[in-house]
Amino acid sequence: MNKKTITYILDVAFIAFAGIMVFRIFFGNNEIGGIIEDLKRADPVWMIIGLFTIVAFVCCESWIIHYMLRIYKMKIPFLRCVCYSFIGFFYCYITPSSSGGQPMQIYYMKRDGIKIGYSTFITWVITIAFKSALVILGTFFLIFKRDHCAAALGDWRWLLILGYVLNVGLLVIMIMVFFKPLLAKKLGVRLVDLFVKIRIIKNQEKYTSKVIRICDNYAVGAEYVKKNVKVFVNVMLISILQRLLLSSIPYIVYRAYGLPRESFFTIIAIQTVIGIMVEMMPLPGAAGITEACFMVLFEGIFGHLVKPAMLLSRGISFYALLIIGGVVTLVFHIFAKRHPTPEELESKNKTAISGSEK
Repeated sequence: MNKKTITYILDVAFIAFAGIMVFRIFFGNNEIGGIIEDLKRADPVWMIIGLFTIVAFVCCESWIIHYMLRIYKMKIPFLRCVCYSFIGFFYCYITPSSSGGQPMQIYYMKRDGIKIGYSTFITWVITIAFKSALVILGTFFLIFKRDHCAAALGDWRWLLILGYVLNVGLLVIMIMVFFKPLLAKKLGVRLVDLFVKIRIIKNQEKYTSKVIRICDNYAVGAEYVKKNVKVFVNVMLISILQRLLLSSIPYIVYRAYGLPRESFFTIIAIQTVIGIMVEMMPLPGAAGITEACFMVLFEGIFGHLVKPAMLLSRGISFYALLIIGGVVTLVFHIFAKRHPTPEELESKNKTAISGSEK
């Protein structure tokens, strides 16, 4: 068993431990019976709608992958792109700061003959658009739903500020690497030198070449984006839709309980704020902190139903997606045959033609 596998196992164990601890902290033994009864009160039709919504959320990313591969003349079936997305979200959810998804997507795309330069560029664009959509929607809701967000936040505003700093900081770094690769390359090499001097890393040559290769790949990608602004705009629009789907899960739970007094936009505004607060936390799946934020910020919305609402909302948006993603990843890894590359398809066609001529 290699080091990476052990790390993934430990991350999954942490998620399970965090889930148990959250349950123990928020739910006393005397409450369990009441919570179960409250869970049964939720309309199952709305729960099914929630599951379809979270699948649609994943498929938005698949849509982007399929769209961009088509631009590169790569005829990968949409269903296979859906598998790439589920694999990405599964590994994002079991690694701190969602850091494991993109490398695994790149690995499986490479297995299907997609060049690393293409897959790296696609995942980078998706990440920038997804983070940008969060910051854009968060800013929009904080302006136009200011009173509702402020009332929900209470004393937790410091976590929102921290989340903004981390998200915007990451976005600035990614955009700099993307559009100023030469500057990013210099800074990256200097950082590697610094980390070697303070003994954080040992193999200077390996990490220096990695920084240079990444920046060179993104330099090519940046030129493409500059010439095809429409592509990035389309990706951004899909990412905004994707974010809205994810943030609508608490509203679906709200409707499942037949609570009609709050508007759709108020609830997704609060959920978007929670996304800003927790997504950059260095915890697998932001487990623990997400549940705590939900309990605090949605208490005024759900009232005495906030605990079962948290379980259902988190169950759909995180645990259900984690389970589905895990199953898809396992099945895809074991049973999925490698998709032939365009070059291989062309070679097969030529062979078939030459054979028929004989």
